[in-house]
Amino acid sequence: MDYLFKAADGSLVTQESLREALIKAGADKADILYVHSDMTFGVPNAALGRKGIMAGLLEGIESLGVGTIVFPTFTFSFPNGKDYDVNRSKTKMGALNEYARRIPEAVRSLDPLMSVAVIGDKKYLATGIGHASIGRDSTFDMIAREENVKFLFLGVHPGLCFTYTHYVEWASKTPYRYDRPFTGRIKDAGGNTYEATYDLFVRYQGVTPHGNDLPERMEKAGAMKTEAVGDDFIYVIDKDPAQEILTERLAAEPEYMVTIEKPFRKDDTFTLDKEMVAL
Repeated sequence: MDYLFKAADGSLVTQESLREALIKAGADKADILYVHSDMTFGVPNAALGRKGIMAGLLEGIESLGVGTIVFPTFTFSFPNGKDYDVNRSKTKMGALNEYARRIPEAVRSLDPLMSVAVIGDKKYLATGIGHASIGRDSTFDMIAREENVKFLFLGVHPGLCFTYTHYVEWASKTPYRYDRPFTGRIKDAGGNTYEATYDLFVRYQGVTPHGNDLPERMEKAGAMKTEAVGDDFIYVIDKDPAQEILTERLAAEPEYMVTIEKPFRKDDTFTLDKEMVAL
């Protein structure tokens, strides 16, 4: 079998070794697997090419037999002053996520801010959403109602991109974020173009995120499992215990996730120094 990556110590990351690590971390036990990714496992196998490596990674995940796989394909198109084309708007959520959204089996949501691509049974996680990217009737809100959901971090640390934590902030009614409407144009899969408004749960001015010990708390409580893969790691987090831990922390320490400069102020112009790629 062709390898996918070669680690610094000379060991090879293959589709099978990745699968074994995923199983050890419990990813195969999920009914819904939500995948954050980065390609940090070693030097890619040039003989396979970018497409071959992405196909191998996706096949390794699909071989677990999980019923539904969700890939975030966020674009933040409207805040960035761009139209959103469900077929053509690229995501910056990683090469694997960009590859996954383009395969024929994937269904991508019409959310012009925080879209997802869904492969498998529960496609309504993409097709049945409302006009809030984080809150009520968002993909995250639907995931919150589901059982046996796990988040897979493939070569990226949860402290960098555990986006579901923002849903927990919304559910916890944190005072330092608010739903801000953004309006723009959407082109759907059939080529129809129309204007729409979606809400994004943004921070007030003067509120900045900071590091916290949530990953350590989750690991200690058994809500997160870690396995080494090549030069990096994979992490698998169980939704329900993780949400319980963060909800309790926010109740005890409201500024657990952020540094707050009071009073809160809305950004009237929402001017960005660079493209938005995260909340």
